[in-house]
Amino acid sequence: MYLKGISLQNYRNLQPVSLGLGEGFWLILGANGQGKSNFLEAISVLCLGKARRAERDRDLIRFGEDFFRLEGKFSREERGDLESVVRLGPDGKELLIFGTPVGTLAKFIGEASCVTFSSDDVDIVLGEPTARRQFMNEALSQLSQGYIFDLARYRRCRDQKNKALKDIRERLAPVDSVEVWDQNLAQYGGRVCARRARFVRQISELSAKIYARLSAEAEGLQVSYEPNVSAPEEAPQWPEAMLQAIVEKRPEEIRRGMSLVGPQRDDLSITLNGVDGRGFASRGQARTIALALRLAQAQLMRKQTGEWPILLLDDVFAELDETRRALLSEMVSEAGQVFATAASEGDVPALEQRQMGLITLRRGQIEVEKTAEAAA
Repeated sequence: MYLKGISLQNYRNLQPVSLGLGEGFWLILGANGQGKSNFLEAISVLCLGKARRAERDRDLIRFGEDFFRLEGKFSREERGDLESVVRLGPDGKELLIFGTPVGTLAKFIGEASCVTFSSDDVDIVLGEPTARRQFMNEALSQLSQGYIFDLARYRRCRDQKNKALKDIRERLAPVDSVEVWDQNLAQYGGRVCARRARFVRQISELSAKIYARLSAEAEGLQVSYEPNVSAPEEAPQWPEAMLQAIVEKRPEEIRRGMSLVGPQRDDLSITLNGVDGRGFASRGQARTIALALRLAQAQLMRKQTGEWPILLLDDVFAELDETRRALLSEMVSEAGQVFATAASEGDVPALEQRQMGLITLRRGQIEVEKTAEAAA
């Protein structure tokens, strides 16, 4: 899969532009604060329908304007070409595929796919469990539409149950009024956890191999799933296991007025040679672990969908030594399209400099200096 062209209007600090692109390695070159990360984010929004770094969609609109519009044209190996649009204006947000609005985010995600690595990804290792759950959600949402639906249904049921728990605590409703919510929560939440467990098993094996290469076999990485219920032996048993845990926690849930069991309390265990990386990894180790996880995510998507996602690497080469830069370059060379930001061409391995397309950014102005095809 690759992005053939992109048009931007009023997106963050970026000047309006329409670019023709193609397969290969693209370097996004510019000083800090010029909009390099915003350009990568725009590509990501065309794949995911939303921005990871924005709390509110309206924060994406260029200062002084009242709308933004992104349009992308993609080439897909398995399903043919794709045209997608994301726009936000005074009347709200709209997602379109081939000019036709799609009703939900779930129907938009997965049409085009990408994997983004940025400096913020160290939070997957060193941050709160929320960051690790977000990593799982973002990856699985592009792999399974069923996961998106089950997670959304689970969250709606949980909100309703929390309201019921507060009513019980205030003696406004009977204790058994939560039972209907518990049954639904166990079904939807159990399916979410079953998919997470399978995903983590797959990503653990792939990321361990990648981390071993990036660290010169110095340390062994292991990633495992930490649900807040006792994991059953078989995937179909997850709803039953979750329901049992919910029933056991019911008195405490009523006392506290909130759900205490479910995917919202999951975590990942990340260890280096058996030591908990979440608390003891250096920032450099955490960055390498996060990079290994993102590359493993891309490999898994390639394996399950039949094509590589677009790789978006935000300032990834600058903090690597020459050996690791060359290793990373080799690892991503199989992908159909890579966009990598840098402040200097010297941050990119010499091999990629000969074969890369070049896009420059100055004060939000985007220009294609040379194409990847011409460089190759």
